Amino acid sequence: MNAAPPGDHLTDKGRRTRQRLLEVAAQELLERGQIEVTAVAERAEVSVGLLYRYFASKDGLVTALVDDFYDRYEEAVFAERAPEGVHWSDFERERIVREVAFVFDEPLGRRIVGGPPAEPAAAHADARRLARHIEMAARNIEHGRQRGDIAVSTDPRLAAAAIIGGLRSCLAMALATDHDIRREEVAGAIELASVGLIDRL
Repeated sequence: MNAAPPGDHLTDKGRRTRQRLLEVAAQELLERGQIEVTAVAERAEVSVGLLYRYFASKDGLVTALVDDFYDRYEEAVFAERAPEGVHWSDFERERIVREVAFVFDEPLGRRIVGGPPAEPAAAHADARRLARHIEMAARNIEHGRQRGDIAVSTDPRLAAAAIIGGLRSCLAMALATDHDIRREEVAGAIELASVGLIDRL
């Protein structure tokens, strides 16, 4: 069900081929709203058999595509903690702006965060990454508490679940709506639901 083989077991040429297949799959998803293995192989000018050397199944390709998106998401949004001398809440406000910008600017943001593709593998991968983000947010909250920047009496995991759930719902609504919602409005709403919640807790 998962992508195969892992990228670190591939040659340089193999990694380039795998990345090319992911890029083509992303274009298929953007343009058609779904991924068909045959269409991806034809567009990449490779055989279906070669595609299956890198992804064990269609589910493996879909899962790898969602994971590739969230790997870049996490690198852009969660890679850093508040540096010394910068208050946790101030850093969180900056992080929220980066997060909203990434999702709005990333072509797959609307397709993945705005509502996972119809394939069950995509929904499963999205749910797995959501759980990971809750754990990352909980560690971040605990880090802020240990620094003395915030005083949270609630279990950080519960606070993180409330924040990440609200954040994802807000982004999904903004990306799926027919009305133009400015990213600044989205960032402001998420700030109220995250930093504001931490302040109240």
